Amino acid sequence: MRIIYLFILSFILFPLSADDHKVKPGGEVGEFHYIKAKNPLAIVAATDKFIASDCGQKWQAKSRGLVLMQLDGSGMSHFFYSGFDDYESMNEAIQLASSCAAGLQFVQAIGDASHGEYYFNRIGELSLQKGDWTKDSVFLKYDLFVDPMKRGDYAKAWSSLVESQDTPGSSGLVTHVTGNGRVSHFAFNGGPSIPELMSGSEDTFSSKEFLEFAAEVDEYRTVVNVMMVTPVKAWVKE
Repeated sequence: MRIIYLFILSFILFPLSADDHKVKPGGEVGEFHYIKAKNPLAIVAATDKFIASDCGQKWQAKSRGLVLMQLDGSGMSHFFYSGFDDYESMNEAIQLASSCAAGLQFVQAIGDASHGEYYFNRIGELSLQKGDWTKDSVFLKYDLFVDPMKRGDYAKAWSSLVESQDTPGSSGLVTHVTGNGRVSHFAFNGGPSIPELMSGSEDTFSSKEFLEFAAEVDEYRTVVNVMMVTPVKAWVKE
């Protein structure tokens, strides 16, 4: 079951090379739908029903996958991530789901099982990635705001830091395309377990490279919030 759920945080577009320490372009776009659940079991059941429908199968054929993630450290309880190769695939999937009965029923069921007044969504691009996502079972997610004029500098500094660290899991940098007024990016790193994730993070924070990174980006980067993210269930095409 672990492999089924963790295969697919849906960010991987191509096989990873033997050098997992190099930062690479992510090359994927996705939708992030944040919810505050009243009934998580009903949310999973509603998603199962949609994916099993004819419309859901057609939607899934256009996507990289759909994953439900649990959040700790946020006012929201979960988010759905749906990944796509490109904006064309995303557009086709959105049009399909919004024009079929099963898609509309799915949206209604999620609304009934969550606090609708707290829902929000973003579109994001996986700008950079390092490591093998399939080996990670827990993540730290850092919501960031980066000065628009310094975003290229931040990506370069982040890449240098990440490549300098021998951490047990993966890392990534997502750029928000919409919903980016308060949070322009999020960075994340993963690990096989909470103790290993925390130990790796502590090692990074105490390193000389992190001190240099923090001094470089401090004037133009704000950490808005830090969350722990745990995969609940993934739905992927076979």
